[in-house]
Amino acid sequence: MTVKLDDSLWGHEREYDCFKQAIFQNKLHHAWLICGEVGVGKKTFVNHVIRLILGSSENVLAKIKAGSHPDLLTVSRRIDEKKNRLRSEILMDDIKAVGTFLRLTSANGGWRIVIIEEADLMNQNAANSLLKILEEPPDAALIFLITAHPNRLLPTILSRCRKLMLHPLSNTVLLEALIKLAPEYSEAEYQKIITLSQGSIGKALSLLNSDASNLQNIVDAFFEKPFKGSELNEKVKYILQKEDGFSVFFSLLTDKFNMLISEAIKSRQERFGNPSRTVMEWIDIWQKILKWHKDTESFNLDKRQTLISDFELVSEL
Repeated sequence: MTVKLDDSLWGHEREYDCFKQAIFQNKLHHAWLICGEVGVGKKTFVNHVIRLILGSSENVLAKIKAGSHPDLLTVSRRIDEKKNRLRSEILMDDIKAVGTFLRLTSANGGWRIVIIEEADLMNQNAANSLLKILEEPPDAALIFLITAHPNRLLPTILSRCRKLMLHPLSNTVLLEALIKLAPEYSEAEYQKIITLSQGSIGKALSLLNSDASNLQNIVDAFFEKPFKGSELNEKVKYILQKEDGFSVFFSLLTDKFNMLISEAIKSRQERFGNPSRTVMEWIDIWQKILKWHKDTESFNLDKRQTLISDFELVSEL
């Protein structure tokens, strides 16, 4: 079954109420850095905040959803038409459009709002272009930078934004969301997904879509037995058949690497895994896998080959 995240705001009530109060008191800062782990609801949170400003009538909501509201501009990575794939960066031309948009008069006499998704993916020229806007913001301009990696932004940009951290959701909120969005699962299945999702509703739903239990079994076996030949091909095929299987497998693998390496360091364990390797050897393997997956996502490379390379790297004796 495919489970999709609806438009509800799960958790973050305190942060939402603070925004509501600032809006009603007309004390909004012109630039906000909305950060938090992947899947905690950053974009949904911002969408709910802008409804407080632009309105929540059916007509307004339809325009926001369609991307046609005259006082709202959303910036994100665009498709590279020559290569027919998503760009790996936000370019300077994308940010120049922000300056042009903010200099226009509001259609409704209020705020003009810009949302920059994955703001940490701005290249150097784009970041410098945004910095100029932040240094001398137009009147009634409101900019939201959304990112899971605020440390990748220029310090000068960070210093001109008010930071709002959205923390992982509680188990109670996650359970409430999952029961509503995927009511046919059992209590035991919910609890397992909650444990794996680490406070991320986005990750929880991806795990449900991708058959998390079997993917987790593959991840666990990744460190316990080498996959080769037909067995390796079967595992790779299974991962790619699942919705978001590639990204979910990598997310689970990330958690497993972090756990095993942390435990080994704390217990002063010299070697672990099969084949048995030192902590530093596993860290080196992990860095290679990180790069492969990042390049695969950024440049739309062959996911099958990346997964095969993952398993073959670990299987090397």
